Amino acid sequence: MDIVADKFTPLKTDGILEATAARPLHLRPPDELEALFVSSESRWSDKKWVFDNETRGVRSNSSTVSWDLDLPDGLNLCDPRYVDLLDWLKRLVWSAYAAPGDGAGRLKPGSLNPLAAGLRFFVVWSVENDVALPSQMTCDVIQAYVDQLRVEAGGDGEGQGLTEAVAWNRLRVLALIWQQRNALKRAGIAPMPEPPFGRRGVIAVVKEIGAIATGSYRPIPSEVSLRILNTAMKLLKVPAKDVIRLGDLYASAYSAIDLEGRSENYRRKIGQERQRDALLGFEFSPVGGQPWHPPLDPTAWDKSVIHGFGKDLAAYLAGIKELPEFSVGNRRYVDTRKVVFAMGHRAGMEYHLHTCPQMNKVLSDRARLQGVSCPYIGAAGRLLQLTKAICSAAHIVVQGTIGLRISEVCGLKAGVCESTGLPRCIHIRDSVTGLAEVFVLTTELSKTEETPRAEEWAIGYRPKGSNRIPPAVHAILVLNRLLEPYRELLAIDDLFVNLKASRGLPKTRAGVGRVTSEKLQVDMRAFIAEWVDLSDLPDEAAQKTMDRELVPWRESHGRILKTHQWRKSFAHFVYMVDPMMLPVLQAHFHHVSIAMTDGGYLNNVIQIEDMNDIKRQKVASLALEIARGGSELAGRNGEDLQEKILRELGPEIEGESTEAAYQSAFIYVEEAGLHRMFFEPYGICGAKSASEMACHKEAGTEDLARWRPDLVPNYSTRTPSLCAGCPSFAIARWNLPFWEERYVESVFAVRQYEVVKMDMTYMDRPNELMRARAKQSAALCRKLGADISELDLRVETKLEELRHAS
Repeated sequence: MDIVADKFTPLKTDGILEATAARPLHLRPPDELEALFVSSESRWSDKKWVFDNETRGVRSNSSTVSWDLDLPDGLNLCDPRYVDLLDWLKRLVWSAYAAPGDGAGRLKPGSLNPLAAGLRFFVVWSVENDVALPSQMTCDVIQAYVDQLRVEAGGDGEGQGLTEAVAWNRLRVLALIWQQRNALKRAGIAPMPEPPFGRRGVIAVVKEIGAIATGSYRPIPSEVSLRILNTAMKLLKVPAKDVIRLGDLYASAYSAIDLEGRSENYRRKIGQERQRDALLGFEFSPVGGQPWHPPLDPTAWDKSVIHGFGKDLAAYLAGIKELPEFSVGNRRYVDTRKVVFAMGHRAGMEYHLHTCPQMNKVLSDRARLQGVSCPYIGAAGRLLQLTKAICSAAHIVVQGTIGLRISEVCGLKAGVCESTGLPRCIHIRDSVTGLAEVFVLTTELSKTEETPRAEEWAIGYRPKGSNRIPPAVHAILVLNRLLEPYRELLAIDDLFVNLKASRGLPKTRAGVGRVTSEKLQVDMRAFIAEWVDLSDLPDEAAQKTMDRELVPWRESHGRILKTHQWRKSFAHFVYMVDPMMLPVLQAHFHHVSIAMTDGGYLNNVIQIEDMNDIKRQKVASLALEIARGGSELAGRNGEDLQEKILRELGPEIEGESTEAAYQSAFIYVEEAGLHRMFFEPYGICGAKSASEMACHKEAGTEDLARWRPDLVPNYSTRTPSLCAGCPSFAIARWNLPFWEERYVESVFAVRQYEVVKMDMTYMDRPNELMRARAKQSAALCRKLGADISELDLRVETKLEELRHAS
């Protein structure tokens, strides 16, 4: 019997692919395929394929394709009329996993869901246009398909056009049909006549159609991310200790019951009463002189404050037509934060609207008329919320300070080493010099792997002998302790678990489950909405790429954040601190090549050089600022570059909104070749030509550089002084701090000898060098708008300190 047909021991998808490698399923005759498995729970003939996905934290439907598809003619894809269409589609999908063509990498089971999304659109379009086989997909047919996507990309006039990710899913099907042409031909299916996109390739067409992403995968604006991270770190200190202590009290109050001979119901009732008493009597620790959380007992609140708050609520409800609301999935809730703001109260007071029985009843009755919910939260329910809040704070700190993918967060393991006091998933290594220690985290890497494997991440650094620990390590220690009881209920060693109970902390296995990335995101958004006050955000971000960019963050209370944006923000932070960290960032993200990083997490979800490329974002922002007359460049290439941008981009963006102008600037950066710039803390190398690069002249490598496929600087000879006088070099306003500091240090180096009265006969040449540096730095600082007199004051301050020290 064929092992993949054995109904008693079906293999998982990866095992089936391996077992059938010599005779793949897509090459077998239809009558043989009927009974064969494609996964541990799906057969070839099933109307739905569910592949086995070993990646941690994914939803159960993330590796699913449904062939049960209703078509425009009223029939179904599984009807006998479409047997040939369904047959080659199944062979196409399976062959992409079993025998990828054109040197492509093997798809992972987790990629089935997005592929299925593209297939659904493609199949409906094919039936509408009487296209049933790959051999019928001529250039004209492909063009008609692409034109349909272009029309849809135009949207409905309200910004609802195709996103780049959706365009990719729909065009990827055509690319896959061409990629698998030889596999389909071996299966007896005539192939597509010619490449669907000619020389352009699918990526170019995707960029054209979905060129501008919706923003979901942009880095989180600094104005938002800093508030979230700071709040999360604060909650992991005193509040986390309180929540752990409160959870222990809650559990012990129930387990301490000893009522021999009493019924189970009576024991449960007494246990719940004791738990309630423990919660209501708990006193939260002070932070900044005040308890960080109100008492869980509403009768302990300040009566005058609550009385006034209740009167304000009544007046508010009398003066409105509809309550503000928000949605989580299909459920609608009262936006109580907007309610308290409208009442004139501060963020955080919405807690009372959920936990005060009288006020909650008034608000709930009104909400019910509108079809929305305003749930009442008792003391046990609040403890559950607080526990989830600490979990989310830890999640944010881990992902935001390391840059893990969400699946790798789900793959973290629990446990603490008794000898070191550190989490078992973390160990310390000496640095190369032996003067410092490096914290290394082990988790499961899923992306680029057939099955998850252990991978290491450097997550922190400290001088030898220090007892400081990185924020992520502290967060993991908190999670180890906080979720330990619920981990034991499941008998697993996952760091995160899903608390499924709704009215209190779980007491049995039924109330807990293995965590998913979706659950982590839902809890993270709830945490931000309650604990992070974004109400005073301005409309515009400091690094402006679209008009009113911060408004959606303010209005949604941060509920638009996606977990992947933490990874983007981490990459953005590292790159902006020092662009030379790109190779280190690539190694940290475990990417196959630097190109994947520079065009990926300095890029977007489908790995093409798009709107979210951090380097291009930086150049596009600069170009936009220059084109609108808001910035100047210094350096020998600065004036030429500035004049070029003003002449070419300026007229193009005249009268456009900020977002449209930024989009134009982004496209212009690539068309003008500005995306090939190389960044340093002290300026930007345009790499105009080998003969116009001082570093290659200094090294004598001009001829060698000309023969390289990509012209890059000679890093062995680059120095700030050399680059500043180079015809290829420009200096932007964000480089000003470097040159200000260089001026101060150079002038101080000269002046300090006057203070200490040193013999300068042997110091002439060094002082000449420092004077030259000071002169060069001063010229650049003036060009970029610095006040030299303020810099001279900094020099005098340093000299005064030197005099006192002498």
